[in-house]
Amino acid sequence: MIAFICLLRGAAPDLPAQIAAQAQPGDQIILVDDSGDDDALTRIRTLHWPQGVALTTIVTGSMAPGDGGIATNLALDRVTTSHVLILEGATQLTGPLARTLDQTLLCGPSPVLSQMIFPATKLRRTEGTARSDIAFMWALQQAYPITQATKTWAQTPPNPGPSLLTAVDALLIDDPAATQWVKSSLPHWLSNPAPGARLILNASEIPLNQSLKPATPPQIGTAKLTIALRGHHANRTPLAYSHLAALWADHLTLTDGTADLEVYGHPRDIITPRGNSVLLSEEPFWDSLLSPAPLADVITLQGQRVHQLNHHTSAIFAYDRIPYFVLTDPRYIRAYQRLFARNAALFPADWQAQFAARQVDAFFMAEYRMTGVYDFAQHEGNIIGLCSWRTRLALTAPGHVQRQGAGWPGSGTRFDLTDWHGDKLRQLDNHTRILSAVENTHQPAYLSEKFFDAFAVGARPLYYASPAHSVHTLGLPQGSWVNLHGLTSDQASKALPTSEDADFFHDYAAAQTMLRDLFTEDTIAAERARLGRAVIADLQRLAESGPV
Repeated sequence: MIAFICLLRGAAPDLPAQIAAQAQPGDQIILVDDSGDDDALTRIRTLHWPQGVALTTIVTGSMAPGDGGIATNLALDRVTTSHVLILEGATQLTGPLARTLDQTLLCGPSPVLSQMIFPATKLRRTEGTARSDIAFMWALQQAYPITQATKTWAQTPPNPGPSLLTAVDALLIDDPAATQWVKSSLPHWLSNPAPGARLILNASEIPLNQSLKPATPPQIGTAKLTIALRGHHANRTPLAYSHLAALWADHLTLTDGTADLEVYGHPRDIITPRGNSVLLSEEPFWDSLLSPAPLADVITLQGQRVHQLNHHTSAIFAYDRIPYFVLTDPRYIRAYQRLFARNAALFPADWQAQFAARQVDAFFMAEYRMTGVYDFAQHEGNIIGLCSWRTRLALTAPGHVQRQGAGWPGSGTRFDLTDWHGDKLRQLDNHTRILSAVENTHQPAYLSEKFFDAFAVGARPLYYASPAHSVHTLGLPQGSWVNLHGLTSDQASKALPTSEDADFFHDYAAAQTMLRDLFTEDTIAAERARLGRAVIADLQRLAESGPV
């Protein structure tokens, strides 16, 4: 069976009719409209489809950046069939559809822009302007012995992004015989990777401007790499958490003396850089406000060039299933396992009764910040400052609203508490209908504990996430949480739900079950192992490259 993914923005008007003529019972049709047109849903409802075909519609309400990568990924998340056919732009589907699924189907104007049927596994598309990525992924996996095809591709080479590089890495692992073809075809494309590709290059240990081959983490001789943590915020780097130390104990060692790398956790801590200095920042808020170039691999601080590892430039924070910050303290995991197991035992009717008994409509727990400096945006990295935005929302939210955090009347700072997170969960458990989980900064790879906390205490999370945000990879039902992306604080205040319907309680119960199943020991171990590999690979790479 095939999932027809139709990207309606810029599509030929008769493309839906062409799909309907080709679809068969058991197929899936996924329509994505990211045009931002107000009448998008109305137009979609006028379309007619054959019986036995599963229909999914996705309307984003705003135009996504780039050429459709985000729209494609939203659709891929909903695929339930074994194979996919992606149709976009000027693509036509006029001829009979060959359903021999082990052969490619060329529907586009050129090999580079071809639309092909391919298995629905391991598929993501670059969310930028690399239009040929998804076609090339499949061509790479299927046609690597046909070396003459590289001449055609080389005429308009893709700007390699995360999806392409992930496919390359998976290919080399699954089929080592492809290595020689990859080595002869791709290195010249990897000299200028697209934004975000560095994440995959680091995680996959595919070096720039070198031959592509499976590799073990580089070693500095036979000795462990020595790391010196410097500065007031040295406790806010991955290396400072004792719970994680075992992940790299065989490769890295901390020292107070001379070291291979001087690692800092905050831009302001780098006063007199020395040696091979690295800003290893776990906090996009600090990067956005204080780093001179948050998206760069190398920055200049105090007159010295410094390596920069953060949510945009390092695979350390590019989580698969469980976000980085949740791994930094085992108390997070233990609390979530206990609370999600409890919550998953409740039925929709149980949640309906609980929500009906709540006396508080919305709770905002975050520092009061209204200074204009917090209203920043960096569109290239999809980075948006949200501190002032969420403060304004807290001030204007309707109903019985409670506000807590540094700067709010009667509130102290969480750092006055021995266990601020446990205190938060105990205080808010079964307390409010809605709980704000809005981050201080919107950054696509950044997901803190706030989102999970809201579900854990039985509240409906408020969040702010673009279509490219990693929160969508959790796969939770969209109706179980409220996404305020793209709204002003005034618009968001008016958009807050004042009641819940049967669909919400069904989605909410399903989300609790999914979260229970997320925090298993196997998933936690796999995510910790991924984090350990990424830390080792990045730091050893920087140590070998030397000061910049």
